[in-house]
Amino acid sequence: MRFFLSLYFVFCFAFTSQAQFNLGVNITSGRTSPSGLDNILDRFNEDRPWLQTGFSEVDWLNGYGLGLRYKFDRIALDFKWENQINRTSASGTDPNTNSGFEQTLFFKISTFGFGIESFLTDQISLHGNFEFNRFRVRTEVTNLDDRFDLLNNWSTGSTFSIGYNFVSRGLVHISIRPYLTVGWDEHPLNDLDDSLNPDLPRTDSFNEEFLNYGLKVIFYNGPWY
Repeated sequence: MRFFLSLYFVFCFAFTSQAQFNLGVNITSGRTSPSGLDNILDRFNEDRPWLQTGFSEVDWLNGYGLGLRYKFDRIALDFKWENQINRTSASGTDPNTNSGFEQTLFFKISTFGFGIESFLTDQISLHGNFEFNRFRVRTEVTNLDDRFDLLNNWSTGSTFSIGYNFVSRGLVHISIRPYLTVGWDEHPLNDLDDSLNPDLPRTDSFNEEFLNYGLKVIFYNGPWY
């Protein structure tokens, strides 16, 4: 995170003279309810009643990202890269080995998107894009030194937002955006279920769109015109 903030402030000075071309750094907090993913985690917990702490549901996707925007008149085109992350852990004493057990799952959605923004006024704008989303699940388990992948796949989607832009003639201006992210297809999660629950029968396929909504705060370099 320090790297992205440092890079951003370097560009604040590098591009101030070109107000229509902006670098953006964004912070995102989003609410989600991925029923397919949560069902897999519930199956894991129920199959291990000896767990003192089971995997919790994935309710939030928080993250950060970088973007480039070119604004002309009341239209802007942009490209973004963004990460949204979460984690959950389970722990207990495994009666089969009579030893402590702990496993952590790391969730990450990496997004690459191209979008268009329309400015209704200087302060208010509407934005939409098309995205390629990579969903990756890594795990860390007791007595294993390294993290390793349980799932890694792609889907497409879009994010729609309403922006309130704080007009500024300084080095930085800010846009606050309530947003909604929808998926055009789904991430297949059967491989994740096979890894976490190898001994449990599965009657249905697990898939996830990762519909989420929340708030983005974007810091752009340069004055606002």
